[in-house]
Amino acid sequence: MSIVEFNRIVVPVEFQTLDEDEISFGEVVTVGDKYRVAVGPTTLDALELAARLARGGELWLVHAHLDFTGHATWMDTSVLSDLNSGARHHASLVLEAVATRHCPDVTLHYVIGPGSPLDFILAVAEAKSADAIVLAASSRSRLSRVFQGSTTDKLIRRARCPVVVVPAPPPLD
Repeated sequence: MSIVEFNRIVVPVEFQTLDEDEISFGEVVTVGDKYRVAVGPTTLDALELAARLARGGELWLVHAHLDFTGHATWMDTSVLSDLNSGARHHASLVLEAVATRHCPDVTLHYVIGPGSPLDFILAVAEAKSADAIVLAASSRSRLSRVFQGSTTDKLIRRARCPVVVVPAPPPLD
């Protein structure tokens, strides 16, 4: 029996900014002196699983953000470039904070940039010759996934490597 080794794993990491009084499950990271960012528990589980699977290997933590250059076309391009740089910087702070706590014994790399999450994840997996992609299942409602589709579903169909999906906990009744 041969053992499959995953030495290079891509892990998409999704997070969201919290309002001042908002409570979150998972982990909250403070960026700067006023921004609270939530990383969901299923995403944390995906990080920990990827670290166990790649023990001694490499994790490529991926976060795609909105591409500001394609939106406010009436603004100076340097302002839009600054927005993209700021988004990249703040995202790297969040990724570093959660990865150092949840991903022991692996080499960590961070890939952050503008674009569609699906295309961004696939491009990183291809560029890094990933052995696997490990990600959290979508936390969106079933109805939302029916109309918009799920990034996870599309990744499973389009990735050239195995995709491991960490299921979200069942909703509370």
